[in-house]
Amino acid sequence: MWRAIKDILLWAPLSVLVGLSWTGHRSYPVWLLVVGLAAWAGALAVGRRAPVVPLLVVVGLCALDGNYAFGLPVVSYLLGRRMASTWPAAVSFSGVALVGTPVVLAQYDFIAWATHVGALIYAVLFPWLLGRYRRQQRDLLSAGWEQAEQLEREQRILAREVRLRERARIAEDMHDSLGHELSLLALRAGALELAPGLDERTRAVAGQLRVGAATATGQLREVVDVLRDDPAAEAPLRPAAKSVAELVRRASAAGMPVELLPRADPAVPSESSDPSDPSDPSDPSDPSDPSEPSEPSEPSEPSESLPALVDQAIHRVVQEALTNANKHAPGAATTVRFGTDGGGTVLVSVVNARPPTGPASRPGPASASGGGPGGHGGPSSQGGQGGHGGHGLVGLRERVRLAGGTLHTGERDGGFEVVARLPSGAGRTGPPLPEPPSATDRRRLVHREARRGLVHATMVLTVLAVTLGGTALGYYLYATSSSVLNPGTYAGLEVGQDWAVLAPLLPSRETLEPPDPDPLPRPSGARCHYYRSHGNVLQPRFDVYRICSADGRLVAKDVLPSS
Repeated sequence: MWRAIKDILLWAPLSVLVGLSWTGHRSYPVWLLVVGLAAWAGALAVGRRAPVVPLLVVVGLCALDGNYAFGLPVVSYLLGRRMASTWPAAVSFSGVALVGTPVVLAQYDFIAWATHVGALIYAVLFPWLLGRYRRQQRDLLSAGWEQAEQLEREQRILAREVRLRERARIAEDMHDSLGHELSLLALRAGALELAPGLDERTRAVAGQLRVGAATATGQLREVVDVLRDDPAAEAPLRPAAKSVAELVRRASAAGMPVELLPRADPAVPSESSDPSDPSDPSDPSDPSDPSEPSEPSEPSEPSESLPALVDQAIHRVVQEALTNANKHAPGAATTVRFGTDGGGTVLVSVVNARPPTGPASRPGPASASGGGPGGHGGPSSQGGQGGHGGHGLVGLRERVRLAGGTLHTGERDGGFEVVARLPSGAGRTGPPLPEPPSATDRRRLVHREARRGLVHATMVLTVLAVTLGGTALGYYLYATSSSVLNPGTYAGLEVGQDWAVLAPLLPSRETLEPPDPDPLPRPSGARCHYYRSHGNVLQPRFDVYRICSADGRLVAKDVLPSS
């Protein structure tokens, strides 16, 4: 309903203007007036589904009545606001220019064509740009509300995750404390049941106590499983495998081709190292390499001497890197290096080679290294590249930063490497990781880009209009100066004079402003030429000299009334 009212409000003003002007000139039949107004109404009716139609209809109606041009800014603005794509408008504008240019030049001169082009720039292109800008503002506003709703949903999800994590912590605490006590209670009850010197009644009560404690332990496990996110996963507070060597041993026992070298490179492993070079001490194929252990050995710097935060970060780096290597490059040879550089920096690197073609399916590090932080086969709490949500490396980088170190990850010789540098003592927390742009920053950036696009487009159109206007003005000045017939020369012309002798004395061009209609009758069979009396464009009044020729001779010369 409101759309129909809006369309009527758009249709009525232009229709009244065209109708009133028609009553004054009546230059075309009334049925054409009715057809034109009906076409204008139909164009507005379909304008919401096809915004380019009203523009083309109004341009066509301008050929019937120039007053329809007052509707061009309206339909151009609506075209920019209603249509997301720009190419239909560009095609329409180009088509109007290609069709209109020869039509105007055939009926008028260059000045009239330049005037029409300038009018189209200001009546069509500028309103269209304004409509585009308003559409962008509307889209940004709508996107802002959608983003706010999305943020609310995410906040609810995050709150739920926090509650679930807290429930998991409660489950862990209950299992570690009550489970331990109930196990001891069952053990003591069993010892009491087997103690000598008890009568049968006391022994039966002790047995019932042992069975009850065992039953309570099982029921506690069921409650813990209900509280946890994943009842099938164990989640103790401390990892089962605390040392790097233990992690590597578990992974190797599970079938993963991994080895531990007790000394880390002092820098990020060089890509130019040749694994086939016999002088390379890290070459695992060199039998003379004394550093190659027959089985994974302990690191050169005992983890017990490191701060707890650094020790946990080292464990997490190796565990996460092995998880990623086994998941994304199964069967690829993996090397773990762990040690110090002598300057108080602990270096940990995990490098996996290019995965072999068609690798056999191998168990993941979940079974090798304990899976998650707890080392009980559950999923990693962070997840690697393929972990939950793909945030494993992000969380790993944050953990290393909090321990005062840095983390480098990237491809190497077709494989992947993870290199961590951490202080061997209590170090400062590293610089915070850069935050992603907030919604406010993104909205401000989009607004700035939209304004910049509007300004640039406006500047381009302004330069185009100024260039076109300057060209038209230059052409007008040139045409004016080259169409001046000196009054003395005009006075020396005589009727009957040979045109071949007379022609070199006349200007090269005729004036752009001949009198229309001609106030004097034209001689029969004569061709007349019109020239200005002076070339001063700042003086609006000038005389027009009419020179008429026939049969190769001057037949008439007249001074037309001043213009």
